[in-house]
Order: sequence, then C-alpha cells, then structure tokens
Amino acid sequence: MEKFEDKLSGANSREELDKIKHQLFMENVRLTAERGQIESDYDEIHKERKVILQEKKQLAKEKKQLSTELLLLKEQVEYERKRLKEDEKLIDQKLKIVQRSYELLENDRNNISNEYRKIEIEKEKLKNRSESFRKSMDNSRKKFTYEAGFFFKGVNNMVALKKRYKELLKIFHPDNVCGDNEILLKINEEYADLKERFDISRNA
Repeated sequence: MEKFEDKLSGANSREELDKIKHQLFMENVRLTAERGQIESDYDEIHKERKVILQEKKQLAKEKKQLSTELLLLKEQVEYERKRLKEDEKLIDQKLKIVQRSYELLENDRNNISNEYRKIEIEKEKLKNRSESFRKSMDNSRKKFTYEAGFFFKGVNNMVALKKRYKELLKIFHPDNVCGDNEILLKINEEYADLKERFDISRNA
C-alpha cells in the first residue's frame, strides 16, 4: 500500500495516474479473486470439518459399541470357560462311575462264571449219583422175584387193603424215581383180587 501511495504522490502526469489506477484496479480484482478463493477454501474446510466431526462422533459411537461387545464377549468367554470346567468335572465323575460299573460288571461276570462252574460240577455229581442210583435200582429189580401175595402180605380187611394200596402207589408209581410199571401191574392185580375177596366175604 505504501508503494502505491509513493507512486501516487510521485505521479507527475495524467498517464501515470491512469497507469497507477489501472494497477490498483487489477490489484483489487486479484484481491477479490483471492478473497473468493479463500472464502471457497474456508467453506470447503468448514464442510470437511463437519464431516470430520461427524466421523469422529461415529467413531466414538462405534468405539463405545465395540467396548460393550468386547465386555460381553469376555463375559461369555468366562462363562464358557467355567461351563467347560464343570463339564470336565462331570465327565470325570461319569467316567469314574462307568469304570466302577465296569469293575462291578466284571466281578459279577466272574461270580456268575464261578457259580456256573459250581452248578456244572453239581450237575455232574447229580448225574453220577443218578446213574449210580439207577444202576442200584436196576440191580435190585433184577434180584427181586415176585411171589403172589407179597405186596399185601398180612392184610386181612378192606381198610388195611386200601391203606397199603395207597402206600404202594406212592412208591412204585412210574412218575416217581423208584417207579416201575411192571411192579405196579402186579400190585393192581393183587389189589383187585383181594378187594373182590373182601367184598365177597363181607356180603356173605
């Protein structure tokens, strides 16, 4: 500005004044253009500042949300960790129960196997006894010689006859161990014969 004032005070002719005026006009145009550019830049900066502030707010909001989510995630991880430990304890307990059950089952299996062997031994002993008894009975039957009146010897009335008959049925019935069908036929023959005799004598 001082330079223009010096030029203006030092102007000696109209042409110099016009030249100075033209320079002032051009300078004014340039300054106006610069002011417009500055104002445009300022508006642009203001807009960018608003965008930055909005982004900053959004970032703060997202940061807060992220902190909340992170806290929830930590709580969930801690809960899952505790639950996993409890599941491990429960699995260990179940495994111990299964192992104990397996041991008991194995003991039961061994006991059953031992009992089965004992039963087999007893069955074998019983079979041997049965065979021995059967052989003994066969030998006694071979030695036995039937004589008429042998089974009801000493019987002299109907009451004693029926009593002896029932006793003989219990011994020699085929369903019994000592049962013998042939002997039972002889018993029935004698019983029928004696019954008929006692009926005749009672009616006479």
